[in-house]
Amino acid sequence: MYVNRKNPHGGDIYSHEVLLDLSSNMNPAGMPDEVKTAVRASAESCAGYPDPYCRELRKAISEREGVPDDCIICGNGAAELIYSYAYSLPKDRHALVVSPTFSEYEDALNAAGITADHYLLRETEGFRLTEDILKEDLSGYCAVFLCTPNNPTGITVDPKLLEEIAGTGVRLFCDMCFLDLTEDPDRYGIPSFIERHANVTVLKAFTKSFSMAGLRLGYAMTSDSELLEMMSSKTQCWNVSSVAQQAGIAALGCAGWLRESVVTAGKERARLADELTALGIKVWLSEANYLLLRTDTDLYGEMIKHRILIRDCSNYTGLENGYYRIAVKTAEENDIFLTALKEIIR
Repeated sequence: MYVNRKNPHGGDIYSHEVLLDLSSNMNPAGMPDEVKTAVRASAESCAGYPDPYCRELRKAISEREGVPDDCIICGNGAAELIYSYAYSLPKDRHALVVSPTFSEYEDALNAAGITADHYLLRETEGFRLTEDILKEDLSGYCAVFLCTPNNPTGITVDPKLLEEIAGTGVRLFCDMCFLDLTEDPDRYGIPSFIERHANVTVLKAFTKSFSMAGLRLGYAMTSDSELLEMMSSKTQCWNVSSVAQQAGIAALGCAGWLRESVVTAGKERARLADELTALGIKVWLSEANYLLLRTDTDLYGEMIKHRILIRDCSNYTGLENGYYRIAVKTAEENDIFLTALKEIIR
């Protein structure tokens, strides 16, 4: 819980009267019915403690990802795993964060007493990570943090380049929480990737793909058993509730539903990008369910007047005033946004 601290993230529908929230990037299809059913059915189990080993859930993740269950650790959302990973790193070196990106990496490193340096992606290169990063002496860092598809750009890292970074031997934390919302979720071959590189940890979550933010459920995968034990030692034993565990198992059975929702969202993402471009707004070509855009208009303030919440990205390292991120929603919701936008910039 935050105490006397500004919320740096999207999704703060509690501080504003919001008709439409485009500031958090949930699957526009919402939560699957199977997950809702599992949540309701799990109420009776809440009288007892949840399984501290998440055995059934880890087995289901193992079957879905093709990764041995002893390479998986579950957490109270992806954020908890980011922190337990940071707490497990050596404190004698800085970490490198590929930015602009999710602020929780740096926050977690700060909490762990580790200084975060930033490798800044360039707008002139479309905020795309290039082989120039290999010119850095990565061996001097305790870890490199990168996100693919990146938040807030939605741009992925080329698999060949990711392999080359991993091949340097540096500890590599790959946040792939939005990967399952892209059209090619298997591009990195995660099972063989982490098997080849014990220095790699891959982060995923149910939050975005299945609209389960309120249930708090994420997981990390690595073949480094010592790291998993260290991460486990940095969290309390009942960090994943019985409700979240059952919801996760149900969600993993909805693979077909997820792929269908990605196709629909992809069509809407393309339509939104075309509409924004036609209005003279700079848009980056995202592969995920959100878009980064730039405009001289105070879009955040103007949208609040329409009771629409978007993400002001000026607090991202490497960005400034004028950058905003919007989630791709349903066609009807996107039309509400576009109608308001045309009124604002006409």
